[in-house]
Amino acid sequence: MTKKTKIQKKRRPHKVRLFILAFLFVILIGFLGLKLTENGSFTVMGVFEDQVVEQGTYKHFWFAKLKMNFLDTESAYIQREDGKAVAISQGYVNLKTKSINENTLYTSDENGEQGYTNGSYGADALYLDTSMDGTQVLMKISGVKGWVNVEEIQLYLYDESLYNSSYSVYKGSLVHTISTDLLQGTNNALSIGKAPDFLEEDQMYYSYDGNYFYTDFSLMAEDEQNNTHKNAVNPTAYYNFYQYIPHTSSSTLKAKDYNTFLESQGMTEKAKGYPCLDNQSALYDLGRTFMDVGKDSGMNASMMFATALNESGMGKSEYALIDYNLFGHAAYDENPDSATTYSSYQDCISQHAYGFLQDGYANMNDDRYHGSWFGNKASGINVMYASDPYWGEKGAHFYYLLDRANGFSDFNAIELKTELLDKGITEYEENAIHLKK
Repeated sequence: MTKKTKIQKKRRPHKVRLFILAFLFVILIGFLGLKLTENGSFTVMGVFEDQVVEQGTYKHFWFAKLKMNFLDTESAYIQREDGKAVAISQGYVNLKTKSINENTLYTSDENGEQGYTNGSYGADALYLDTSMDGTQVLMKISGVKGWVNVEEIQLYLYDESLYNSSYSVYKGSLVHTISTDLLQGTNNALSIGKAPDFLEEDQMYYSYDGNYFYTDFSLMAEDEQNNTHKNAVNPTAYYNFYQYIPHTSSSTLKAKDYNTFLESQGMTEKAKGYPCLDNQSALYDLGRTFMDVGKDSGMNASMMFATALNESGMGKSEYALIDYNLFGHAAYDENPDSATTYSSYQDCISQHAYGFLQDGYANMNDDRYHGSWFGNKASGINVMYASDPYWGEKGAHFYYLLDRANGFSDFNAIELKTELLDKGITEYEENAIHLKK
């Protein structure tokens, strides 16, 4: 008789059951988490040989962004269900989406400060990134990297048919051609200083800070996204003399030199009313006033004169001729007619030197201080003084023309140790200016 062996049924350990339950719970939580964090409908579009091909639609922006970044094409974008592009592989941020009376706010990526710009004066910025929820875009314009609301801008893939801003060299001058309409092609070309030796004529350069220059847009975008400048044509930062000389410097120009410049521009008489004749300017014969106020206040008279040239339309604006306002004081974008009225040009120039510069933008203890040079939106008076992202370059433009008309007197007399700018604006302010021996 065969003896049967009793087979014992193995019982699944208690720990294994707990593991399975935990695993299923994690999956459930993950599923619920994904459902609860859905933030829209985002479709990835890839451009392959001029053909736009849909690559998938996602309920989470960051999934769509991941997909776009792994596509085998340099031209791709993400659009919402309403058709608005919220991210691109590389290209431009179009800031000209409002009237000239409306500014666009941004938050600095470096220090969290709020800044402002106006697309009517500088239409294009460099696209860098989009936040993980798809609501904010990181751009670079006039030296500053800032986050802007995606609803206030438009995104365009890099395309040679668009009219972007660029730099070039013409007859020894560094020229910035500023796009004022990315789509229509209107622009404003400014000669802002002597061209640096490393730039060549007949070559267009990309730059959104005026410090590093590129011949290839993609390499510039790649560098900016990686916070490096290894692909720039210049290995170290370039700082334009007329844009970065502090207001606390002393100009070598004489009172008569201001009339010499105006006469070179066809203005030979003091304006007698508004509107004035073509050969008249409110600034004619004001050289001595600028020099005296500059000496007493410790502010660079030629830089103040250049500011007045810029803000008053070379001494021909209504505010300059009727309100004695040479500097556009209180002529805010939303209400230009709020401009301050002064009792005289002497009063206006003194208020600018003492109230706006000495006690304000050039005062290290003032909230408006970011350096006393014209600068850009990263440092200098331009940060807070004007919505025009290239107000600093326009000041430099007139200072350059003024100095050039007088044999480069200031350029040849003052040496700037601009390498100190990389160490901080305060150290540069205190140590940058040295008269040449």
